[in-house]
Amino acid sequence: MKTIQIMCVMVVACCTALSSMGAPTSVRCKYCGTEAQSARALLSSPCPKHPAGFAKGKHALFEGQTREVYTCVYCGQTAKSMRTLVSSPCPKHPAGFAKGRHSAYEGTEKSTYTCKYCGQTASSMRALVSSRCPKHPDGFAKGWHTPAR
Repeated sequence: MKTIQIMCVMVVACCTALSSMGAPTSVRCKYCGTEAQSARALLSSPCPKHPAGFAKGKHALFEGQTREVYTCVYCGQTAKSMRTLVSSPCPKHPAGFAKGRHSAYEGTEKSTYTCKYCGQTASSMRALVSSRCPKHPDGFAKGWHTPAR
């Protein structure tokens, strides 16, 4: 009994220390931007904006950092919140023009972005994703440049 109480105190102290150090206190869904206090809580509920359709799949964790501005990985559009970004259709979505929603870039902010298929670089994500990639998996120039994380 004493061992369990001591371990619980240690876990609480550890969690308190992490939150005071600036550790994230919430997690987000990469499809709809919904926030939850834990991954378990987020991943256990259906997502209204899941790519398979309304509530046909569960939320998925956004693995990127919290930012002041979020950028779409397909078209380079920016928004001040992830929820705002992922709420509208993307003109350069891989499924076709406006057939899917914007997707927030999960990598780190960089001074130069590199295409993960051909290695081309650009100073902004919007500049990189604005042209077609000669080494795209779908075929020569059949897809857009895609930024590496």
